[in-house]
Amino acid sequence: MNIVLVSLQFEETATGGGGVHVKSICEQFLKHGHRVTLLSIHSEKTLNSADLLNEWYVPYSIQDRGRLSIIRFLIDKDISHPYEGDKDTELNRIQRFADAVIRWLKTRQDEFDVVNLHGHHIIPGLIAKKLQGSRPKIVSTIHALESSFISKKGESFARFKASDKLLILLRKWESMCRFSDFIILNSPVVFNDFKEILDTQNVDFDKFKSKIKLISSGCNVDFLMSDSDISRKLFHIPDKINLITFSRIDPSKGIEYSINGAKSAARKCSYTLCLTIAGIAESNDYLSKIRSEIGNHPENLTIKLRLFNAISPPSEKKEILDDKHIYILPTLKEPFGMSLIEASARGNMLVSTDNTGPRYMMESDQAVDFDWGVVTQYGILAKITEEHKKILPENIGSAIVWTIDNWKHCFQKTLAFNKKIRQKWTWEGIARQYMELFRI
Repeated sequence: MNIVLVSLQFEETATGGGGVHVKSICEQFLKHGHRVTLLSIHSEKTLNSADLLNEWYVPYSIQDRGRLSIIRFLIDKDISHPYEGDKDTELNRIQRFADAVIRWLKTRQDEFDVVNLHGHHIIPGLIAKKLQGSRPKIVSTIHALESSFISKKGESFARFKASDKLLILLRKWESMCRFSDFIILNSPVVFNDFKEILDTQNVDFDKFKSKIKLISSGCNVDFLMSDSDISRKLFHIPDKINLITFSRIDPSKGIEYSINGAKSAARKCSYTLCLTIAGIAESNDYLSKIRSEIGNHPENLTIKLRLFNAISPPSEKKEILDDKHIYILPTLKEPFGMSLIEASARGNMLVSTDNTGPRYMMESDQAVDFDWGVVTQYGILAKITEEHKKILPENIGSAIVWTIDNWKHCFQKTLAFNKKIRQKWTWEGIARQYMELFRI
């Protein structure tokens, strides 16, 4: 099969879980003998080694790796990542990238069997609309419904300033995913969000419901630490308990809640704690805010900041996660939560906010409710309240302390979650679901 993957995030331009998803399924498609053409964007990191061709609509480069061809379009020079700049600048750049992709594919549509569009709003939505009726099967994989990060009050959980005008535009683009042959969503929560978006566009959801398939993200089977190694790692409470938040460092990830949650936990207990914040910093402004949050912490807490320029390969992820004990996911809005899978796979107990994706991932019949959160069969969910700016750090702190006080009980939750990963969330199984869809 000849497959096209379209994604702003791939290898050097990856900034988060979407980039990991695209790279991982690409590797699986190649492993099973398919040919893949990857359409992406240039940044500072990719331009240095690129041989640009200038005879077309925009300059582009071609890198051939056997059955994989990587084609990157030069849309803007001197950008460090695809989402650089204010929201208008970012959206303008993505629209111009989409235009280049559409022009390129329309002249080559007889060469491909499937075009798989990855990302949010413009790429899986607008491009699907523009390619409607072309020969290849069009499959839209939605990594996030960005408009769902904006509350009804106009407040934004993401990194941009919300406005009614922007909300209307995002929903219009997101609803255009309905023009693809199939729509891949990563959880029942996103399914409900997508239904709501179509309702706002006065679109009959039932006409498109059969196109929707739920396929999540995951990890490679060989990334999972063995149960016996996890038992050895977590059997005793260590003298220093290592906490970690490992994600893109931007406002949508709520990093400040992890820092202040760890401070709260340190005040509530006598244990020695060390929190590591690791990831790619999206902006110097937010990084400065995080540095200021790190100060003034209790004596029994150390906070470290570990910055990266690119998505970590599996070996580096292991090195980062393997000496940690508790993973903290502090976001206010998370469609799925792939970082929870990777953290648990390397033997970390899980503390997350009780937002949409983690709630779906950890849902169980054995949940116990507390004022500060919910203890599930697989990990702990700290409650997000109306006063989350004030209350959430305290709830995360209580969740961390409960995890430590119930150590042996909680490390069993890690083993249970890893069993669930093996059953539902490995890249091998996820790629099989993609291929079944492509062959319909």
